[in-house]
Amino acid sequence: MPSLSARQRRLIRQWSPACIAAGAAWLLFLIVGETPLTRAAGMALAILGVTASMRQMGFVASIAGGLTLALCPVFWSQTGGGTESPLLYVIAAAAPAAAMLIAAFAFKRNDWSIAAGIAVFLLIFWSQIGTSQSLRLTGLVTSWLLFLQIDMILLTNPRPGVKPAKAPKSWQPLGLLLLLLIGIVNDPLATLFAPAIVLALFLSYAKLPRWYWLALWASSVFGLALLARQYLLLQPALLDFWGWREALRWIDLGGLVVAQFGIIGIALGLIGLARLSRWYPPLGTITMIAYAAYIFFGLVYLGERRDILLAPLLIIQVIWMTYAVNSLGQWVNKSLRNEAGLWIHLVSALYFILPALMLLGILQA
Repeated sequence: MPSLSARQRRLIRQWSPACIAAGAAWLLFLIVGETPLTRAAGMALAILGVTASMRQMGFVASIAGGLTLALCPVFWSQTGGGTESPLLYVIAAAAPAAAMLIAAFAFKRNDWSIAAGIAVFLLIFWSQIGTSQSLRLTGLVTSWLLFLQIDMILLTNPRPGVKPAKAPKSWQPLGLLLLLLIGIVNDPLATLFAPAIVLALFLSYAKLPRWYWLALWASSVFGLALLARQYLLLQPALLDFWGWREALRWIDLGGLVVAQFGIIGIALGLIGLARLSRWYPPLGTITMIAYAAYIFFGLVYLGERRDILLAPLLIIQVIWMTYAVNSLGQWVNKSLRNEAGLWIHLVSALYFILPALMLLGILQA
């Protein structure tokens, strides 16, 4: 049996935690949540993106973080949904695979092949949602937006002394633009990600053509126009722009996070943001800006679907929580002076208690 190349081993190490978390979540969505296959696959693809973005935060911790997101009440509320035609299963699998093969032969590039497969699946997945502002598509787009930003920032702004900085890959800015536009069409609130994306591009020192910046500007203006139409013209009574000054709004918004991850989620989130800002300042700044944008919306929005609309906030919260767990593991391992890093994995394994409790609550409901 031929041995694996260094590149293959690197890809396995990079993507195996994401595949494990996404595979486990997909089975839970199908079996426990009784979710149709296509929708379960789309939700699992979101877990894949989130877990992949947390891979640098530890093998074990990233898997636990992905499952924590999958089983939190807001994300889990999108399971179920009836049945699908068996023919759709075949189309959902065959169409993206065919798109990947065609793109591979046409462009001779693996990144374009993967992008084509994901784009075709998004179209199929989108057609099965049937409603706007869907958490399923919002979660999918948000997870991969964050993956691209984190991957690009870690590539161009690595921790000093760990590895040299590199230029961003060509497909990363293109992917950000495409996903932002898809997110805006599904839900104009995705426009709130635009400031973080622009900052990420500047911090990555990406050399982009003028048409790219024009397209990004046009997408942002388009999103702002949709936001104004939906919330200022059609639903003006649901916004109170001075609501952020009321203490009860802050308490209520904090209660939303507590309802998903408990008090421990708030504590881990604060620790994670503090450590992330210390060791990876660009990444801490970008996630904080995106988080703050959704916090502001949560403070001024008075509608009933706030938890659904604030799903991106919860995804960022999980990323901070996971980094906090990794930081605690690093601290314990350094204190006990274990060169093999055993304590990092042991501390990270305790993180599985949170998704386990969530699953227990789902089974008892």
